[in-house]
Amino acid sequence: MRFSILFEFSLAVNMGLIWLGSTTLVFAAVTAVMQHDIKKLVAYSTISQIGYLVTGCGYGCFEETLTYLIMHAYNKAFLFIVVGYIVHFFSGNTDMRFMGNLAPYAPDIAALVFLIGLNLSGTPYSAGYAAKEFLLFQM
Repeated sequence: MRFSILFEFSLAVNMGLIWLGSTTLVFAAVTAVMQHDIKKLVAYSTISQIGYLVTGCGYGCFEETLTYLIMHAYNKAFLFIVVGYIVHFFSGNTDMRFMGNLAPYAPDIAALVFLIGLNLSGTPYSAGYAAKEFLLFQM
């Protein structure tokens, strides 16, 4: 976004950003689905969203991209903290295949993970929905 003045005058650079962002978005999302490590899952989903932001910059939606970046940063930072608690809860185990049944023992953490997931997925009437729609409407 700092170099947006350079992107506004070059269609080839904008198309390159759109291609690079879209490729990053798809590759990281597919890779995230195949992860068993909870920390890697969150990291690859973050990379996927960075591809979404690069695509938004390619379309020239810099203000909307910044709005989405701020919303996503708050949610993802909170999610990283909660994931750290979950890993600590399961005695340092990060493999999701051996995790489960968290809700009876820590219902507050399970509810937080659920609400953060809803917000990041863009559930209507959430901050994630507003930021994504704001960006998609401008593309």
